Amino acid sequence: MELDELKNTWMVLEKKLKNNEILNKQLLQEMLYKKSNRSLNRLINIDFLNLICWFLTIPVSIWCYFLPRFESFLFPKILFVTIFVTSIPIAILGCLQLIPLMKIDFSKTIKENICYVNQYAIRIRKEKIVVYFGLIPLYYILGILCYYEVKANFSYWTFLVVAFILGVALTYWMYKRFYDTNIQAIKKGLEELKEFEE
Repeated sequence: MELDELKNTWMVLEKKLKNNEILNKQLLQEMLYKKSNRSLNRLINIDFLNLICWFLTIPVSIWCYFLPRFESFLFPKILFVTIFVTSIPIAILGCLQLIPLMKIDFSKTIKENICYVNQYAIRIRKEKIVVYFGLIPLYYILGILCYYEVKANFSYWTFLVVAFILGVALTYWMYKRFYDTNIQAIKKGLEELKEFEE
């Protein structure tokens, strides 16, 4: 009689433990989904903001090109044409860059989502190279030539140097602390979720 009671108590305890384990697993999965989704939303929001900025530089560069104050200067015109010419492909590439992010759906398989995150990470890596070794030096050199041609005074040169340092620092921070951190957070979350599927 006591043995049967002991068996029943053991079965009830085992059932409770299993239910508890399932509940804990579900809670952990939900937490990982939320964390990964938060990082994904941050990336989507910042990419949309960047897109808006690049699309806005197109009309602004056209407007600046036709400003009367730069009519007799060559390098400011070259700078505004360069900004116009580079803004269009960057805006288009920005749209294409959003595609893998928009395809991430946590109701789909983890493998698919990891593939989309990796595609996005590769595009960000390529973008970094273009920005660090292409756009920043190009815009800065043209800015120096413009300042030299218009015979800018010392305060303007100081502004250019400070703007360059802040621009490089902000760009580095954005890529390192924002993009890389959020991409890694999504990858880590998906890798941990993958363990639940196995």
